[in-house]
Amino acid sequence: MMAADILAGLVGFLFTIMILSYVVGDNPFFRVGIHVFVGVAAGYVTVIVLQHVIGNKLLAPLVSGDMTQRLVALIPLVMSFFLLAKMSPKYHWLGRWVVAFLVGVGAAAAIAGALMGTLLPQAWASVTMFDLKAFTDSDVILEKTVEGFLILAGTIFTLAYFQFSVRESAARSGKRGLFMRILSFIGEIFLAITFGALFAGVLAAALTALVDRAQFIVNFLASFFP
Repeated sequence: MMAADILAGLVGFLFTIMILSYVVGDNPFFRVGIHVFVGVAAGYVTVIVLQHVIGNKLLAPLVSGDMTQRLVALIPLVMSFFLLAKMSPKYHWLGRWVVAFLVGVGAAAAIAGALMGTLLPQAWASVTMFDLKAFTDSDVILEKTVEGFLILAGTIFTLAYFQFSVRESAARSGKRGLFMRILSFIGEIFLAITFGALFAGVLAAALTALVDRAQFIVNFLASFFP
């Protein structure tokens, strides 16, 4: 084993023990480990931004690009200076239009991403589950039919759970109708099952990471004490 491998293994072993020390409670070793990880992550992000964003996307077009590239790169440069004005209590109003532009673009990108990347594909996938022509086996057809109806029922009941508009008579009494309350209750069951499955997935991932770190410790110690 080379010296670099031993040093890397030792550092990984120490930080693993420091992070796992949180099991016994908050302590200085855990805080030092977290601070180091946060500092390394912040430094890595800073280097990536300086090299790939400011260097390649901004400075390089301004220095060696043609006129069109320089004009395009000049726009974010000017917006950056206006955004830096937000740090000044006197001239912070100069950066309001930049913040508004960023919020608008971010909201548009988020809505478009959710619509094109999640809602429409999920709706289309739910519709295609009722296309039984693609299946010939009767058992598969029954399975896909039941699965499709469960997904459709889960969608309808979950939407009913978040339906807060009621009729005027129900609004006066402050309660939903009996039919909507039944649909809402079933939707709550679907939500509980979903959150339970998500929690189980997160727990399984955490246990996998714990087993991996424990195996790392065992292998590292075994390299010195075979």
